[in-house]
Amino acid sequence: MDFIEEIRVLAAEYSQCGGYFRETDGKKLLFLPPASMEEVRAFEQEMHLTLPENFVRYLTELGNGGLAPDYGIYSLDELRKHNPNAAKHAEYPPMIGGGLSDDKWQAFTKAYEEAEDTSNEQTAELQARLTAGGIFIGTPGCTMDTLLMCKGPAAGQIVTIDFDYMDYFTRDPAHGWTFEDWMIDGLHRKIERQKNDVSIRTVTRYNQCGLGMSGESLTDQLVQLRIKQLRDEGAKEDIDLAPAIRDFYKRNFENGTFRLWIAIHGRKIIGTAGITFAEKPPWFACPSGKIGLLSSVYVEPAFRRRGIAKRLVGFVLRHAKRAGCGAVHITASAEGVKLYSAMGFTHNERFMQMKFNS
Repeated sequence: MDFIEEIRVLAAEYSQCGGYFRETDGKKLLFLPPASMEEVRAFEQEMHLTLPENFVRYLTELGNGGLAPDYGIYSLDELRKHNPNAAKHAEYPPMIGGGLSDDKWQAFTKAYEEAEDTSNEQTAELQARLTAGGIFIGTPGCTMDTLLMCKGPAAGQIVTIDFDYMDYFTRDPAHGWTFEDWMIDGLHRKIERQKNDVSIRTVTRYNQCGLGMSGESLTDQLVQLRIKQLRDEGAKEDIDLAPAIRDFYKRNFENGTFRLWIAIHGRKIIGTAGITFAEKPPWFACPSGKIGLLSSVYVEPAFRRRGIAKRLVGFVLRHAKRAGCGAVHITASAEGVKLYSAMGFTHNERFMQMKFNS
């Protein structure tokens, strides 16, 4: 499906469950009226930059401002307000995506933190150098800004910057998200929040803190949910599996081969879906040799039949595609076959296995 058409479909789903972007004259709008191509090109000339093509399509085909992750996308006039010095600093070389060494990045961060305490002028200059080649298109809220890179190695990608917490910011885009990746994943999150009061987050570290809970508490819930899933699938529970599950999370989060998406209601994890990356020698149908093993697809009984599992698996599949996987495999339960078949999975009659007794 075309990127713009996919956004339209998601926007319609968001609207059906009561979501909107902005209320104007008593009307709830998803998008403001589109900009003309002439307006966009005039803006580019004024700001001394070239906007990524997919962002231009958003402005001219969907709206000159409108629905997006977090609090929406700025209109061209709002872009001018939030990027007052873009033209002035147009010749600065892009830092983001530029492959700075750790030493150089740490030196920049230290200089920024020192300038914050002593010089507003120097702080502004360092901010300009950090965001060179990009333009702020929205905000996730608080002190954060959403930067769309327009030139350099990261052109077309989205970066979130919090100038109050520079030590947490990485010098390269955290996910390598293109504008369209950011839009699609973000709209799915908005829909799930609006539809089921469920937040979908990504876990990439063992004992990851946040979400209103300690890292240990989050990991404890993940272990419990994994055991619940196995029980539901009829597994014979003849050993204490919790230590082995915990050890798997510790090793595979840390080496980057495992990633998990979680659905949260309040402060309770009510659903999960994960992927483990593996590689085989390349074959003609998969030149990268990279495959994903889908696992841990589970939703608490009280939250089933709401489309949450399908939404979680969708996040996994989109990430697998971005990561270069040629295929995603799943060993499905009888109930899971219905879900996976509806999402496009097919049976491989050549699949075989050999089990070893422990």
